[in-house]
Amino acid sequence: MYDVTPIRDYILFLKKKHGLSVSLHPQGYSSLLLSTELSAFNLHDNSYCVFIKTFPAAQQHCVAKQYTVTERCHGGPFCGICYAGVRELVYPLTDGDAILGFLSVSGYQCEQPEAYLQKVSEQYGIPTDQLHRAYSALQPSIPDRTEVDILLRPLCQMLELALLKTKMPPPQELPLARQVMRYLKQNHNQPIHSEDICRQLGCSRSHMSTEFNQAYGKSLREVLNELRVADAKNLLLHSDLTVTEIAYSVGFTDSNYFSSLFKKQTGTTPMEYRKNKA
Repeated sequence: MYDVTPIRDYILFLKKKHGLSVSLHPQGYSSLLLSTELSAFNLHDNSYCVFIKTFPAAQQHCVAKQYTVTERCHGGPFCGICYAGVRELVYPLTDGDAILGFLSVSGYQCEQPEAYLQKVSEQYGIPTDQLHRAYSALQPSIPDRTEVDILLRPLCQMLELALLKTKMPPPQELPLARQVMRYLKQNHNQPIHSEDICRQLGCSRSHMSTEFNQAYGKSLREVLNELRVADAKNLLLHSDLTVTEIAYSVGFTDSNYFSSLFKKQTGTTPMEYRKNKA
């Protein structure tokens, strides 16, 4: 397995030493983010983005927009504003020709957010006062671009090498159980239902469950919860998000259920885990 520890450590260095919130968005069939050491960086960890994504339709919008960002990456690095009014710096990841994905440094306010917040409120039924309160927690301005470019260059190079070395075959060439596992690892921080997986992979629910249980000795739900708790551990140690925000960001819709499940799996509550490991 490819050692992603240097990548993880450098991302944490950027966050702790320079206050840069980096998220990774590889495209295609790379196994890079299937490692639990990096999967927690596949999302924006600021409280505004976490709040937005507690609304399923808005969460789906965020995921869909990643393809638009990838297309824009053909023009090189850029500074953009997402549909929810968050300003971010985007850096393409390439193999010299093709776009392998991108990374972003996010969590900054734009100059005139009112139009964005109003549109989000109307489109997804989110109260404007809650949006404004969450938005105010974003950083007021982007740091010096020249400095950020220098800091991000080594990370882009490490990621591009890792993406090339971990390229995976197309899903249809894998056994069904491995296709399901890949789907879970790539989508576990989003709402997932068995019907969605069956529709995606073109199989029946009973056949999928049987194959998966035989291959891994666990149910889909057990593996899904284990993946989410693994992400939560990373966020508890390496982010300032509250337990509730972490629960929503890794895919749970009930923070009490998350805390109960976390204790069942680890023997400690999320807050105790954060305190003991700090």
